[in-house]
Formats: sequence, C-alpha cells, structure tokens
Amino acid sequence: MLQILSQRKLPSRAPHVVPLRARVSHVMRASSNGFNTYVISSLELSKNLAAVDQVKTQLLSELVGLDRGIFGAPAAKKARILALIGELEKHNTQTTPTANLESVAGDWRLLYSTITITGAKRTKLGLREFVRLGEFTQHIDTTNNLAVNRIEFSVSGLSAIKGSLTIRANYQVASEQRVGITYLDSALTPSQLQKIFEANLDLLLSIFNPEGHLDITYLDVEGQGTAGGPFGCWRVGRDNKGNVFLLERPRGH
Repeated sequence: MLQILSQRKLPSRAPHVVPLRARVSHVMRASSNGFNTYVISSLELSKNLAAVDQVKTQLLSELVGLDRGIFGAPAAKKARILALIGELEKHNTQTTPTANLESVAGDWRLLYSTITITGAKRTKLGLREFVRLGEFTQHIDTTNNLAVNRIEFSVSGLSAIKGSLTIRANYQVASEQRVGITYLDSALTPSQLQKIFEANLDLLLSIFNPEGHLDITYLDVEGQGTAGGPFGCWRVGRDNKGNVFLLERPRGH
C-alpha cells in the first residue's frame, strides 16, 4: 500500500499568482468614517518600496529641466512621464486615503503637473520675458479642511519684485479616494504684482482655480522608500478637468 501511494501523481495545478497590490495580510483597521484600511505584509512592503524607489528615480530623471511641466513638454517626454506616474499608481498601498486625511497634512511642493501655460496665455501673463515662476507649494490643513496653494513669482528689471498668488479652497470627503473642492478666495501680493497682472488676473485665476474634485490615486507615507533613500512622501492627484499632479512632502514636514 505504501509503495502504491508513493507512486501516485498529484494533480498538477497552475501556480496562483496574486498581483502585488492584492497580496495583503489579514490585518484590517477600522476607521471612523466607515472605510477599512488593509496593511500589506512586511515582505511585500519591502518589495513594493524598492519598486517605488526605482519609479521615483526614473521620474526625477525625466523631470530635469522641465520646470514642473508648466510650460509644456515634448509629446514623447510627456508620455513617458505619465506612464511612470501610472506605474507609481499601480504600487499604491493607500487605497482609501480619505479614511485618514492626517496622512496628507502639511506642506507639499509640486514636482509635475499637466496644467500648462503656453502660447498666448504665456505671452499675456508676461511669462516669456520679465516674469518668472518660483515654487509651487500646497499646505493641507486637516483641522479646518483647507487647502492653500501658493505660486511664487519674481519680476526682473530695475524694480525687482518677488511675490505670490495664494488660493484658498475648502475640501470635503466624497469617497474613499475623492475629495470635493470649493474655491474660497485668492490674494496676489505685493501690490506691485497686482498691477502687473491686473489686466489678466481672471486668466491667472482660471488656470489655477482648484474648484471641482480630486482623486488621490497614489499616496505613500512619510519617509517611504528603501533605507537611506532620498525621497519624502509622494502623492498623485487627478482632477475632474483631466489634470494630473505629482507632489512631494519633504521629510520632516
């Protein structure tokens, strides 16, 4: 009997391959708004972080000299950037980011956006000649449900001016990934900068008005990455106008 059993062939089965995003532990955390968060195992987390770091490195290489994409990009380069952002989204482990919006609190800087100022718009705003763009930053205040976007400008010439456009918006959770955004107000300072943009202020606001909704399609955590990696926390958002935003919160912010 033992000999017969030892010679029997077990039915062959194709290996069951589970996508990385689906290989999670059975740990589930309940949240106050009813959404559940699954935590991936430490082994899969390590593999995921290594892949994420690789994508981030490639993205930063593609973004060199692009000025966050605000003045456009060659079609082939834009396609590569969007493909890499899509790859980043495939490695997203924070599938219900609005369950814990504290994870997006703080100060962010824009790395890339598909919002562009080109052609006649760029000319009208003086961005071809004497007006230069500085940092694009965003502050998320989760206590008051506020998002504050700030675009810095500098004006060259005899009377060099530095200033900024600040736009405040309110946000409300709409789904597991989505927040609805309501424009509140804006301010352009100092007064000299107001005079420069006075005739085209509506155009400027129309470009950067965040009204609508935003899906958080990728979010990692503070310091996510392999040991010693140079990256902070990255976030990808897609709005209802078809725009894509890639932001980073530096370590310690």
